Amino acid sequence: MIRLMTRAVIVTDPAARNAVLSSAAECFVRLGVSRTTAADIARGAGISRATLYRRYGGTVEIFHAVLARESEQMSADAAELLASVTDPSLRLVEGMVFAIREVQRRPVHAALFSTGDAAWSARRAIRATSLRRISEDAIRPLVDVTVAGLAEPELGDLVDWILRLIISYAAVPGPGDLDEATIRRQLNRLLVPAVTALLGLATPEEI
Repeated sequence: MIRLMTRAVIVTDPAARNAVLSSAAECFVRLGVSRTTAADIARGAGISRATLYRRYGGTVEIFHAVLARESEQMSADAAELLASVTDPSLRLVEGMVFAIREVQRRPVHAALFSTGDAAWSARRAIRATSLRRISEDAIRPLVDVTVAGLAEPELGDLVDWILRLIISYAAVPGPGDLDEATIRRQLNRLLVPAVTALLGLATPEEI
């Protein structure tokens, strides 16, 4: 359950929380994340701006909560898609390709990272502890159980790097837009050897 907290106030009522997050998500898609105001979100949720600030904090806190909610669903969808993939390198690459594709395809993620607001969103997403937690939970199964024993700072570096790669691919596709085959080739050529060396995983040729 996502909890939005400001000072000592914790809002756990699902209906109230979902109304605010859904209003914010709709505003991000319709107006753009950097142009969405607290008044816009409050109006859509049927509450006053003062109540929004008192119970939920400002737009940055709500941005983090919306991103966490959407990313948790994406992580669950990725886990379902990759459930039958046992090759750790293949899981990593296909999980990355899935995330890049879905960030561009899903309305809220696209509004955050595939538009002119990408730089604004990226700075806040990289710093968001909620997204880091989701990313760590998602990355562990992508690179097999051996990552569970990876200690800081290596795990933190890996999560940070993969997050930056996903956001970069989604926000700046490149000349002519990179297709999935090109992204797979680049990830297999550059990402997999680096992660393999870090985690001691077998490469596809060794399996």
